[in-house]
Amino acid sequence: MIRRNFWGLLGAGVVVLCGAMWVAAQDRKPKEEPKESERSVKEAEVPAAALAALKKLAGGAAITEFAEEIEHGHKFYEGSWKGPDGNIDGLVTEAGDVVELEETVAAGKVPTGVRAAMEKEAGPGATLVYERKTVYFYEAHFKKDGKGREVIMTADARVFHEEGGDDDEKEGDDDDKGGDDDDDDDHN
Repeated sequence: MIRRNFWGLLGAGVVVLCGAMWVAAQDRKPKEEPKESERSVKEAEVPAAALAALKKLAGGAAITEFAEEIEHGHKFYEGSWKGPDGNIDGLVTEAGDVVELEETVAAGKVPTGVRAAMEKEAGPGATLVYERKTVYFYEAHFKKDGKGREVIMTADARVFHEEGGDDDEKEGDDDDKGGDDDDDDDHN
């Protein structure tokens, strides 16, 4: 009788333990990537270093819009102003490091091959608005473990490209990074 109760209690304990483990496993959700967002902000909401960098980029042009963006888990500030061919957007970190510039450009200022490829991609009758995007990267060369290395990073410290080390080449995993897969040194 005691033996039967022991096995019954042991079996019930195992069932309860398995159930508790199952519930705990259900509560563990995969780590979510930070949400990307953008919101309009007033000039007063832009950190001083970011504001100074945007004003320097604008070169005396009046900044007409400000935005705060969250991308890749980092906070950025964008300023917009008028340029010779249309709108210009500058994107900087909170610390004022320049990340990128987007400038509306006339079709005649776009390289012929690029324009032809874009027109083909867009299809007949499409109206194209061209922007020139200047993205800032920082490259370092060094030796580690006796091997020459090269690392290229974005202004928010994300690895864009890596050469050397254990794997000969590593590319960043950002879908919209705009990198290439060839071995030339035209990354700057």
